Amino acid sequence: MVLKPFSFKKGEVVFSENQSLSGVFCMREGTAVILKRCSNGKDQIIELLSRGTLLGIRSLLSNDKTNLQAKALTSISGCFLAKEDFFFLLANEAEFSLFICTQLASYIKKSDDRIVTIGQKSVKQRVAEILLELPIYFKTQTNGFVDVKLRREDLANMIGIASESLIRTLSFFQRQAWIELKGKQIKIINFKKLEQFSQGHYV
Repeated sequence: MVLKPFSFKKGEVVFSENQSLSGVFCMREGTAVILKRCSNGKDQIIELLSRGTLLGIRSLLSNDKTNLQAKALTSISGCFLAKEDFFFLLANEAEFSLFICTQLASYIKKSDDRIVTIGQKSVKQRVAEILLELPIYFKTQTNGFVDVKLRREDLANMIGIASESLIRTLSFFQRQAWIELKGKQIKIINFKKLEQFSQGHYV
């Protein structure tokens, strides 16, 4: 079994829609974005993925072509595990099989949480929730600002709201002194208030 190193620069495509994968990409550094091409020709952001993620696992397990695209949002690197080696480990290594089950359970939970968020939470709650997740995917500068590599429109699409609603909510949070805005950068000043707000406790 040979693990081959891989690296993609910001903006490079890891795999495209309708592609047959020959293995999985195990991310060690950076942030990738999962996209779906819409009927209007635009790309809809489905989710962000950070270190420790296996890219392409679902298509490999289902033995089907990819229905989504993966792209490097920042420079990413890791190792590539060939399909044959992946299934050998899955059949012979209990610890690896448990890890894969854990990964799949995590994917399902995230999907369930997203459905609940869109269906039950207000616009402001959804924005608070995505703000709390940003430090997971993007680097925090020494001045405390998170360097967000996404347009406001992309952030809004991720949580199913209009760009104007996102911008108004960010301004509202800034007036509450919970965040500070500087271009694309966002500094979270009061994590506790945002967390309480995202859970429906209007403080």
